[in-house]
Amino acid sequence: MSTSVSAPSTTSTAASRATGRLYLVRAVIAVIWAGLFAAALSSTGTLTANSELPGFAGALLILYPVIDIVASLLDARTQQAAGNPSAARAQLVNAAISTVAAVSLAVAAADGPASVLRVFGAWALLSGLIQLALAITRLRRSTAGQWPMILSGSLSAVIGLSFVLTATKTEIHLGNLNGYPVGGAIFYLFSAFRLYRTARPEADPV
Repeated sequence: MSTSVSAPSTTSTAASRATGRLYLVRAVIAVIWAGLFAAALSSTGTLTANSELPGFAGALLILYPVIDIVASLLDARTQQAAGNPSAARAQLVNAAISTVAAVSLAVAAADGPASVLRVFGAWALLSGLIQLALAITRLRRSTAGQWPMILSGSLSAVIGLSFVLTATKTEIHLGNLNGYPVGGAIFYLFSAFRLYRTARPEADPV
């Protein structure tokens, strides 16, 4: 999700503010989700590849990509209104990928923890690689502000790969999934701060 702006207009400033608010909300939701997921797993003990997941934990796993779908669609609408069709298309692609992830996690939750880790890991890996490729392309076009996106995409890909590899172990630690939304919350807070700083000069001209 690129948030770079060069000589912002009133429309792009409004878009930056709207996206910044969305990022703040996403950061809060991610932290709440992590807390609820930890609570859902607190009584499960050690899980094996075929252990049965608590129903609440399974519902939360499906909810996480659904949250991403809603946020991506809202961001796409904001970017389209601001005259950034490429950013809007990127968000629509992200929403489509998250839709597939939600359906796949619903199936995986019924199959067991190992399947959950594989699907969640594949989703994080694919999303991270797409984000990384998009940021590098924009950086080559001299679009500023892409390094946070490069860092976020790289971390997402690495974490996703680690989840896939962890799924092959005898004991499954689904609590490790909490590192993903918490890391995302930090990124969203940083991005929101940057967006507000970008919009402030336009909002308060000297």
